[in-house]
Amino acid sequence: MSEYKRFDEKVWASFGKKLLPKDKGSERCLEEQRKFLAACQSGKDDFLKYLEHKGLLDNAVGDDTVHFTYQFTEKEFIYPPDDTQKKIWEAFEILPDEITCKCGFWAYVIIEMVKSGQIRPFFLASELNGADNTGSYMIDNALKSSDASKIDSCVRRILRSMCNPEPRGKRIVFNDFHLGKAYWRWQWADKMSSIMKRDLILKVLNEKYYAEFSARMHTGKTYIGSENIFGGLLLFLEKNRKIGSPKLQQIIERIKYLSVWKAIEAQTPKLNQKEIQEIADSLG
Repeated sequence: MSEYKRFDEKVWASFGKKLLPKDKGSERCLEEQRKFLAACQSGKDDFLKYLEHKGLLDNAVGDDTVHFTYQFTEKEFIYPPDDTQKKIWEAFEILPDEITCKCGFWAYVIIEMVKSGQIRPFFLASELNGADNTGSYMIDNALKSSDASKIDSCVRRILRSMCNPEPRGKRIVFNDFHLGKAYWRWQWADKMSSIMKRDLILKVLNEKYYAEFSARMHTGKTYIGSENIFGGLLLFLEKNRKIGSPKLQQIIERIKYLSVWKAIEAQTPKLNQKEIQEIADSLG
């Protein structure tokens, strides 16, 4: 396996941990968080100097790099539309899953994007749910606040946007991190395209259903990661678009028992679709 450029996972996790210490709200903690936010607000040069001062930029490992040259607007970075998501996937599809599921890899990608001007550092703090929720506004609002929780929340948002695992754990790659979410949505659709047309899979893996899948995929105890089970779920949801997330959660929990005593991972996706439909009908 090629050694693609990435940050050491322990070093990257430690960086986030130092910004979110157990004594959050203490003067020492707030001072460091404010420094981080100010560097992010100030611009590329100050942001990179901050990271360099923390010894992060010298901790990249690996030799091969993937050149991703797409220029993002702030809104596009936070909520990439399908055509942008496709560009993200196409840029990294040659990489093995062992690389693209690592936080340190995506962190390196983000910092390289900052260096090249593809994104501006304050994008990392953006919410853009409204006109005032730009990254610059969110940072400025936090820096002017004496509320420790508001400052901490802004720092956490930036770390999530950089794919740091400290706020949510390593599975942040698949849902809370913008580029990773876009990449893995397309990656799963591509892998399952022999079962269903990719455009249909992408419609199934919309915001409502994607979160349910991403919370359960790529874990040591996953039981829907099998292509046959996942394929059955996709076929089922394509026919049942109006099903709510709570009921989907119940269905997935029932699938766990089927995978144990009936070995449905060995069945075809089409047969599993029928099994899943029976589960759904039994739930009412």
